Amino acid sequence: MIKDMLKLSLPLALICAISAIALSKVNEMTAGPIAAAQLRAEREAVEAVLPPFAELRTDTLTVDGAARVYYRGTDGGEVTGAAFRSLSGIGYSGEIEIMVGVDAAGSVSGVRILKHAETPGLGANYASAEVLDSFYKGRALDGVDWRVKKDGGDIDAVTGATVTGRALVEAIGNGMRTYAGDAAKLPEPAAAAPAEAAPAVESGEAAPAVESAESELKTT
Repeated sequence: MIKDMLKLSLPLALICAISAIALSKVNEMTAGPIAAAQLRAEREAVEAVLPPFAELRTDTLTVDGAARVYYRGTDGGEVTGAAFRSLSGIGYSGEIEIMVGVDAAGSVSGVRILKHAETPGLGANYASAEVLDSFYKGRALDGVDWRVKKDGGDIDAVTGATVTGRALVEAIGNGMRTYAGDAAKLPEPAAAAPAEAAPAVESGEAAPAVESAESELKTT
């Protein structure tokens, strides 16, 4: 009896061990590409929501042990806008994570969905950049009732997806309020150094080659 049980359990244990090792290797192989894809998607969202900029900088502010990351576009030492993640837990199918951009005046310059599990054809319609821009772009914290119209506010919502609309309004409003409080604590961007004058060239001499350094991101 015991021998029979051992005959059965040993092969099963071996199969489980091999499967665990295989899954671990697959996870190691896919972790890098997945992380790279997520980083690329976030970078694309940042570029999509920011106003035009010449250079992009990343600033991290730690408040009560929590890190807040802000991506700020600059041009000639002036901040043209900022982008940041925001989250709402009241979506129809769970959390909704978004990237919000604001311009130098504090108005929404763009919104993009990073993660959601909303119903296809309803809440998922908010993944459209055109829909997001039509509802939120150009709106500021002041003078706007950041609630959907069904709740007495100023913000439109996709028909049949009011719950998702509420979640997005919450995430955008909370993110903008947080950034408004943090903006003064972020470091001032350094102004770009003036270009040096090219050396004079004697008549008949070839002009020296000049290389222009481009910023990490081109102006959007």
